[in-house]
Amino acid sequence: MTRQASNSKPSASWERRRQVVAHYERQLKQHGATARGMDWKDAASQRLRFEMLTEGLDLAGSSVHDVGAGAGHFYDYLLEGAIDVRYCGSDLSGEMIEAARRRHPDATFEHRDVLDESNSAKYDFVFCSGLFNVKLDCPEPAWQSFVESAVLRMYEMCTVAISFNLMSDRVDYRAEGLYYSDPDAMAEFCRSHLSPDVTVRHDYPLYEYTIHVRR
Repeated sequence: MTRQASNSKPSASWERRRQVVAHYERQLKQHGATARGMDWKDAASQRLRFEMLTEGLDLAGSSVHDVGAGAGHFYDYLLEGAIDVRYCGSDLSGEMIEAARRRHPDATFEHRDVLDESNSAKYDFVFCSGLFNVKLDCPEPAWQSFVESAVLRMYEMCTVAISFNLMSDRVDYRAEGLYYSDPDAMAEFCRSHLSPDVTVRHDYPLYEYTIHVRR
């Protein structure tokens, strides 16, 4: 599911991902560079996700990459906690990157695809919050393939650990257009393909889970 060359016909998978980008850009246009503009319910739940992503990780003095950075709210969280890091964020949405740069002109935000292997930059920690939740009408097997490819790429980019979240399939209601996954299966995927050092947090009051994978 890599980006197509400019002289080739875009793949179906690339077009589906562009549809997801358009969805987020509509949220940004409607709600501005807020938690709701990132398609979250509210700022409190967004902050809880950041807490889960960073729990138990010693980030002080490290380099951090934020995949699917949106308008840079994870950087806000790091600043508010006085966590001294070398931060870089990326997003497939040019509009999100513009919003992030306006909010944080001192930080680095890149308009690029997480699956772009031409960028060989390495970071101590690579984070991803919410990128995998909205699939719209993408078939579930195709979206699962994208998620797994992105997680593999995140691990290639890190030197210490990756942390990401997904909506759990342990729910009694499913909203159309969202992707729900099996936490046990995702943990086993990480153990089999990345590292045996995998931590799963599935005990906080959101219908999702967070995974840490350490090298």
